[in-house]
Amino acid sequence: MAHQSDELIIEALNIHKSFGDLQILKGISLQVRRGEVVVLIGASGSGKTTFIRCINLLEEIQSGQIRVSGHPMGYRTKADGSLVRDSERNIARQRRDIGMVFQRFNLFPHMTALENIIEAPIQVLGVPRKAAVEQAQALLKRVGLADKAGHYPSMLSGGQQQRVAIARALAMKPQAMLFDEPTSALDPETVGEVLQVMKELAEEGMTMVVVTHEMGFAREVADRVVVLDQGELIEQGPPEQIFSHPTHPRTQAFLSRVL
Repeated sequence: MAHQSDELIIEALNIHKSFGDLQILKGISLQVRRGEVVVLIGASGSGKTTFIRCINLLEEIQSGQIRVSGHPMGYRTKADGSLVRDSERNIARQRRDIGMVFQRFNLFPHMTALENIIEAPIQVLGVPRKAAVEQAQALLKRVGLADKAGHYPSMLSGGQQQRVAIARALAMKPQAMLFDEPTSALDPETVGEVLQVMKELAEEGMTMVVVTHEMGFAREVADRVVVLDQGELIEQGPPEQIFSHPTHPRTQAFLSRVL
């Protein structure tokens, strides 16, 4: 896409992650530039979701480093050059730069769509309520839900809830957005409305890392498709190359099952 620059927004360097004896990520490295849309694909259990949760420090890594806009995420460098886990307060501050949209919306059920969106800008960023409400109304309009500001999550379809969740993430003005299978919990008829909003974000130049099973979206919107298999990054390239001429046998096997 035309918006891409050479500026690195996300750098993951040799990321290892285990749950007990089970090794989930085996040294994954990935760089994402400003304005780039990177789509992660691979079989269930390949480590895609764990990887993006590590980027946002929702999972602790055993080794490696994650940088956002050049700053190490979640760790600070001591005088001797070694890394130590940062304070939760500093980590919360760093997380502001990365919006996260989950598979299961995670909206506050006791708050309206508008209240869900204004909560973090007011509480975390100190945005005055009037300005936060104006921004939230503009974001609801942007995701096609201008008339749903007063609706509670239980009154909205899954697709509408997910669009509110996207608006909520955007309200923090993040440097990048992470999407963890944002359509997998949706009814088929509402998948398209969420993908359309994501497509528009990509066209506007938002830096995005997307875990998805929607191969049509990956083919159409991604600048780069990254294939994970058994905790390893086995292949990456432009969508045309990955979908039409995959080189790794495990990529070929995966795509033959899903396409």
